Amino acid sequence: MPPRPKRPLSNLKLIRVARRNSLAACDEQLFDELIVERRFLWFRSIIISDPEGIRRVMLDNLDNYPRLPQMARVLGPGLGEGLLTAGGETWRRHRRLMTPTLDGRSVVSYAPMIAELAHELVQSLSARPPGEYFNIADEVTGVLIGAVARLFGDRQIVPLLVSFLENTRGRRVLDFIQAPAWLQDLFYGRDTLRDAGHAFDALVYQLITERRDPSYRGEQDLLWRLTNASDRNSGESLSDREVRDEAVTLALGAIDTTMRALTWIWYLLAMHPWAEARLHVELDEVLGDRSPTADDLPQLVYLRKLIDETMRLYPPIPVMMRIAADDDVVGGHTIPRGSLISIMPWVVHRHRKLWTDPDHVDPERFGPEQSAARHRFAYIPFALGPHICIGASLAMMEMLTIVSILAQRFRFRLKPDREVSAVGGFLTLRVDGGLWMSAEPRAAPTETAWPRQLA
Repeated sequence: MPPRPKRPLSNLKLIRVARRNSLAACDEQLFDELIVERRFLWFRSIIISDPEGIRRVMLDNLDNYPRLPQMARVLGPGLGEGLLTAGGETWRRHRRLMTPTLDGRSVVSYAPMIAELAHELVQSLSARPPGEYFNIADEVTGVLIGAVARLFGDRQIVPLLVSFLENTRGRRVLDFIQAPAWLQDLFYGRDTLRDAGHAFDALVYQLITERRDPSYRGEQDLLWRLTNASDRNSGESLSDREVRDEAVTLALGAIDTTMRALTWIWYLLAMHPWAEARLHVELDEVLGDRSPTADDLPQLVYLRKLIDETMRLYPPIPVMMRIAADDDVVGGHTIPRGSLISIMPWVVHRHRKLWTDPDHVDPERFGPEQSAARHRFAYIPFALGPHICIGASLAMMEMLTIVSILAQRFRFRLKPDREVSAVGGFLTLRVDGGLWMSAEPRAAPTETAWPRQLA
């Protein structure tokens, strides 16, 4: 993790540091106090790590804390009005119609497809020369891109996804002053993120039209489910434009955030051989040499703990920002109207008042007893409340399946002398420059491969 400033940064330095890495702007006070008030430019900025305060913002008084309008201004031109950018009644309507398409029961049917793609990656890695280093983030991204192409029923979407993911955009001061698009273009050049988003349009609308046709006999994939989602009582459904916006939003979200967690878990396993050994034992006991099925995934208890601990230390979305629409009181603190509200999983998950030895790796934090004793809003990798990530069940199924299949076959080893740095980007937390590793075929572990006190 980046070094933490001892004291709060000035506004100018904060902007400079956060543009490169938002994590590096998190000073020590944030990890010691549950609610911290600051000034940022002309805004009153309040960072909330108190679980009850998070509950107030994300659940109990949700309507008072909409997303920053800057989010829609930055992402809307490319993504449209999907769940990531919509607000108010539009967001509620979309969420209500879409939830059945991505609940736990719906995503189970995708497990064999994810397993097939993971096995293709196993074959690809097996064909590499021994000791060759590669960026494992690129490899798992390929699996996830393939999954989205299957979920949308057309591999033509693959180059569009690749192009979109290659577009990077940092934080800009003009975002916070709500500068119009033409002024942004004047200062920074044309926003390629906007163009990349609309490159999907022709293909996605074609696929939507096919799935609306009563004579359609193709697979009832995720795009079909979105296109045909309707309210049982009113019969209302999403328009073609709304399906397009949600499809593009889901496609990018399903790849980008899931890839981040899938990358960091290999880092933790490489750095902690005792955890890797215990995982291998569980995989041998539950699966043997066979591929996991959806029924096997709940039995991979230790792997689930590892994934949860990975997302605690390296939450895919490290910062969630809101704005107070009206005055409020949170945890005894007055929240004036117009205040910037920051809920930072990167800070919450490493807060000294919420976790014991928070920078230490310990998957047993997510055992039944410790989980039951912990406030449910102290762990928020997918957010919580009505805004909990709609793709959380799909992401967890993908992670359990992909990690189990790869770990059955390989041990991944870090490239020596290459620094691994966590960087908070515009939306997600990434490994700076990728995570370079080699894949070593593994032998079956034994029960004594991990320290007995961790068993």
